[in-house]
Amino acid sequence: MLTEFEVRRRMEIIRESPMTPTRKARLLIMLGRSLKIQARTFSHAKAQIAHSADRNSSAGLTRMASSAERLQRDVREEAMEALHPHAPPQIYAN
Repeated sequence: MLTEFEVRRRMEIIRESPMTPTRKARLLIMLGRSLKIQARTFSHAKAQIAHSADRNSSAGLTRMASSAERLQRDVREEAMEALHPHAPPQIYAN
């Protein structure tokens, strides 16, 4: 299981590496895939626990699944940024 700290640290390492933008995007997409699988696992576990009376476990799994989904979105945005970096603002002299 990947923690938020680990994911954000890996994102930082990839962002600051001297690799090509395409390679950075591929590594970030691979990281996002593992988060997607993790979120799916939490969702399935929540569905199995939902039939029991343990609301705390169900709520915890819901939070963990939504956190993994949010991290996946962040990783995907980082991959897009690696491929298409924002152009620096233009300063026009009068």
